Amino acid sequence: MHIRTRAIVLNKTKYADSSLIARLFTREAGVQSFILKSAFSKKNKGKLALLENLSLVELTFDGHHDGIKYLNDIALYHPYSLIPFDMVRRTLFIFYNEILYKTLTDYSTDPELYDFVEEALLELDREEVRLADIHLRFLINFSKILGFAPKDNFSDQNCHFFIEESAFIHDHFDYPDYLSREASAYLSDLMHEDVPQLPPKEIRNELLYGMIRYFEKHNEQIHHIDSVPILAALLAK
Repeated sequence: MHIRTRAIVLNKTKYADSSLIARLFTREAGVQSFILKSAFSKKNKGKLALLENLSLVELTFDGHHDGIKYLNDIALYHPYSLIPFDMVRRTLFIFYNEILYKTLTDYSTDPELYDFVEEALLELDREEVRLADIHLRFLINFSKILGFAPKDNFSDQNCHFFIEESAFIHDHFDYPDYLSREASAYLSDLMHEDVPQLPPKEIRNELLYGMIRYFEKHNEQIHHIDSVPILAALLAK
């Protein structure tokens, strides 16, 4: 049975002397690993170029067997037009990549999740988007589709988000797992997709670090996100 599907390249690693193993999130078959032998030869130069992280591709492979598979055919599905030439978008792109390949380690077929990720990447490549908090909206919506979204219970009484309980509570302590009232209100607004005006950069960065801690606590595959300090510094300008 040959499977033809859209896919997103998550990462690739060198295997033996001249081969690569690439991990892709496919729409029709979930996360799959593929081996490309003689990856650096002239014959496979085109395929190698298509296996850049987060490339949106279309591929065909034999789905009869489990384990690492061979690519029968691969082609570019959508070329990015803005991301390669914009420092902010490129940094966001690297951040998305790190989140995705550390999260999507072993997912079976899930077209809804695939469509969400693909749309998030396409949105990042659009001219009209607001880049200052697009990554925060991505994290919040990603947590929803993965099934560990924060509880939607923000109120005047429950106005501090407590990461451990995934909920807004009344008490607040000077501890990283508690967000300030301002960052908590911002989180609630983003959950409802209602942020007419950007809060100060300090609040945005507080929420960024808070959401990373939230992902680390609620997703065992994530231990540390290396690109966060660079992203926070770039978007704080």
